[in-house]
Amino acid sequence: MLTLKLAWRNIWRSKRRTLITMSSIVVAVLLSAVMRSMQEGQYDMMISTTVGSFSGHIQLHSEGYWDEQTINNSFDVSDSLMQTLKEPKGITAIVPRIESFALGAGKMQSRPVMVLGIDVNAENKIIEPEKNLVSGKYLEDNDERAVLVGKDVLPRLNLQLGDSLVLIGQGFRGMSATGLYPVKGTISLINPELNRTLVLLPINTAQQFLAAEGRLSTIALMLENTDAIESTIQSLKQNLPEDTYEIMGWREMLPELVQAIDIDRISGYIMLAVLYMVVGFGILGTVLMMVTERTYEFGIMLSVGTPRKVIARILGIEIFIISMLGSGIGILLALPIAWYFKINPIQISGDMATYAQEFGLKAELPFSTDPALFFSQALVIFIITVCFCTIPILRASKLNPVNAMRA
Repeated sequence: MLTLKLAWRNIWRSKRRTLITMSSIVVAVLLSAVMRSMQEGQYDMMISTTVGSFSGHIQLHSEGYWDEQTINNSFDVSDSLMQTLKEPKGITAIVPRIESFALGAGKMQSRPVMVLGIDVNAENKIIEPEKNLVSGKYLEDNDERAVLVGKDVLPRLNLQLGDSLVLIGQGFRGMSATGLYPVKGTISLINPELNRTLVLLPINTAQQFLAAEGRLSTIALMLENTDAIESTIQSLKQNLPEDTYEIMGWREMLPELVQAIDIDRISGYIMLAVLYMVVGFGILGTVLMMVTERTYEFGIMLSVGTPRKVIARILGIEIFIISMLGSGIGILLALPIAWYFKINPIQISGDMATYAQEFGLKAELPFSTDPALFFSQALVIFIITVCFCTIPILRASKLNPVNAMRA
C-alpha cells in the first residue's frame, strides 16, 4: 500500500513530466483506434453493400447449382423445406428467387438482361426494390404481369416507363421462354452492373415465363448476427437431405471480396506496426528522460537503504498508472470521433468515387464503433508501453548510489 501511495505521489509531483508521458500514450491510442475504426468501417460497408443488398448472408441451392448456374439446376420448393429454414434462431428473412438470363428487347434495341423472379414482399429485406424505386410504382403481388428494371435498362433499350419489354430466353429443360411485360417502374441500386441489366419479375410470373412452376434457383437468408453464419449453415445441413442442397455462406460465394478485405487488412496492420514502433520508441525516450531527471532521487533512496526491487516496483506502478490513464483517455477521445464519422461518413469524390462506384460501393468512408477495436488498440499500446519501459526500470534499479548522487 505504501508503494502505491509513493508511486501515485511521484506521478503528480512533476505534472509536466507526467503529462508529456501520458500524451504520448493518448496520441498513440487515438491514432491507432481511429485508423482501425476507419478500416473496419469500410470493410463493414463493403460487406453490407455486397452481401446485404443482393446475395444475402446464406444461400441455399440445389447441389451443383453454384458451379453451373442454369435454370435446369433449380429445385422444387416444398412447405417442409420452408419450415426447416425457419427453425434456426436468428434468421430474419427468407427470400425465394428464381434467376435466369434472357434477351430484353424494345422497339429498336435489344440487350442481354438478368431476369430475377422475386417475392414482392420478402425481397424488401435484401434488394429493397420498393425503397429504391426511382420512378413508377412498385409491384402489387407475385402474380402481376409487369416488370421493374434497373434505372439504366430503359435508355439501353430505348424504352420509356409504361412501354412493353419483350423477354426472350430458354426456360426449364429447353422450353421456350417468351413474354411481353409493361415496365411499371425503375429502381436504383448501388451496383452499376445491376442498374444496367436487372429485370425484376414477380416470382409466380417469372416461374410461368421460364416454364418452371413451383421451382426456385435460390433461397437467400439474412441473419440477425453475422457471427452465427457458420453455425446456422451446420444446423441447416443437419436438417436437410444430403447431396440434395448446397448451403453456402457469403464468404464462400464471394471469395474475391474476402481476399480484397484480407489484403487491405494486412496493409493496415503493416501501417499500424510502423506506428507502434514510432510510438514505442517515443514512449521509451520520454520514460528515459523521466528516469534520468530522477537519478539523484534514486541515488538518495538507495543510499538510505531502499531495496532496489522497491525502486523497480515503484517505477513499474507509475508506468502502469500512466499507461492506464493514457489508454483510457485515448479511448474516450477516439469514440466520439468514430461515432461522428459513422453517422456522417466522409464523402469521397473525383477518381476515387468513380473507382468505388465501378465496384458497386458507396462513395464514402464510414467508421466502425465496435468497442473491441478501441479496447484492443488500447491494450496493444499498453503492452508496448510496459515492454519499452522495462529497460529504464532495470536501469534505475541498477544505479550506483554514489554515481547517481554525483549526476
